[in-house]
Amino acid sequence: MERIALYLALITLCLTLGASGHETFLLPISGWANPGDVVYLPLGSGHTAANSELPEGIVNVTVLCPSGDIVLDGQGEISGFWDIYKLSDVEAGLYTADVYHCEGSWTHFITNPPAEGYWEHQSAEDIDFESLNKTGWADDWYVERSYLKNCYAKAFVAVGGDVDFAPASEPIGQELEIVPLDDITTVGDGEFSFQVLFKGEPISGLDVWATRVGDDTPVEGVTDDEGKVSLNLTDSSELSEWIVRTDTKMDPRVVEAVDLPRGPLSAEKSYVGPVYRAALTLRSDYLAEY
Repeated sequence: MERIALYLALITLCLTLGASGHETFLLPISGWANPGDVVYLPLGSGHTAANSELPEGIVNVTVLCPSGDIVLDGQGEISGFWDIYKLSDVEAGLYTADVYHCEGSWTHFITNPPAEGYWEHQSAEDIDFESLNKTGWADDWYVERSYLKNCYAKAFVAVGGDVDFAPASEPIGQELEIVPLDDITTVGDGEFSFQVLFKGEPISGLDVWATRVGDDTPVEGVTDDEGKVSLNLTDSSELSEWIVRTDTKMDPRVVEAVDLPRGPLSAEKSYVGPVYRAALTLRSDYLAEY
């Protein structure tokens, strides 16, 4: 694990730490491997590429590979703020890592409008509103939103020198999924197209943004009626590594506005329903030099 620890230490030094982690993503140590190698798949959590906490709660990790699916649930090895999964003795072909992460429900109270508030790590339906300590709360306090958070992550590793990359552009069945439409070996060369699917169907109007690992400046777009979006991933670096994300947020197609307990002077509705977040990691080193 010394090589892995060094790699993760370098990532931590290069990235800007800050926001608390609430998204889940994979950062494969390499986009390619030789047959028989060990493939490492670090899993982290954060608002940016700089993770700040371990993914806690339910974590399901499945790797789609040439010989069938490999389930790695509970097999990660903790190193700092990373949960590292590995595959030994890999065979030639394209490997797709598929992650589902749920840390439970969150409820956000606005205690002193318009913005001051705090989070409860449970759903609104499980909160005993009568027993809450409301000392210092304004009379117009309310619940802004309450949701079960569902996070999905996906990444690819190519093994060997003659790999069919076409499956990378096929959905794998995540509830919210970012599907790369262009050849993933062209990442970093310019415009790159994606399609976002929600429960298997294209979804319009979702924000999609990509950040290059080491630079949190986002490249942004919005999905069209076919769920498609194009982002400029131009990068002249020797290694281009991107995390592409999307989030249903408080989309009215997914959540609903309801009446929850609130302060006597508040008329605010509360947004209740699940949130779905997806992160796709792409690299420019899928092609090995043989």
